[in-house]
Parts: sequence; structure tokens; C-alpha cells
Amino acid sequence: MDSSDCGLCALLDRYKSGEEEMKIVYESDYSLAKYQTEPHKFAEVHIMIVSKKHIPSLFDLTENDSALILDIAKAIRAASDEIFKIKGGCKLEMYTGTFPTFTAVKHFHCHVIYDSSVD
Repeated sequence: MDSSDCGLCALLDRYKSGEEEMKIVYESDYSLAKYQTEPHKFAEVHIMIVSKKHIPSLFDLTENDSALILDIAKAIRAASDEIFKIKGGCKLEMYTGTFPTFTAVKHFHCHVIYDSSVD
């Protein structure tokens, strides 16, 4: 899959053009952290962090992506701070692998959530 077939690349393009509104927690040249508006089966609060560069998975990151990797860490911190203020805790989810649920989106991203199932 290349970026022309990627749902997250399309989402980023719609945001960049003003076609898609998002509640942004963090944004830089490398990444974007946004509140998810669609329901998550457990998460009461859900922020998705997306690489602005099309990278299919964690395994496709290289040493040349060090600035992006550092920036993703900053985005995770900003999203975690946001959820911590609201709920007092959060968790990080990142899916990589061959299981269908893990490969539904072939674009490097992660989720910072408050999972109400572990209260």
C-alpha cells in the first residue's frame, strides 16, 4: 500500500485543505495528535497520534526518521498530559503485526486513551 491508498494520508490531506475539522492536541511538521470523534469500544477519551509522513508500520522506521520519532514522543507526551488532566491516567496503544485488527490501517500511528474498562 502506498500513500495514495492510505486512509490516514487522505485524512491528513482533508485536514490540510480545510475540508476536515479536527480538535488538535499537538501538531508539528512531523506529526499530529487529534481527538478521535468516532467511538472506541473502551475509550472514554481517545487521542490518535499520526505520522505526517506515510510510514506503513513501526518496522518501517529507519535511523533517517530520528526527528520524526522524537516528535512522535512529544505528541504522545502532549496527548498523555491532556488525558491525565481530564482523567488522572491514560495508556498508550500501538498496533503492529499480522493480525487483521492490527493491520487495518497501514500507516504509523498510535493511540493515547483513557480506558474505562480498567477502572
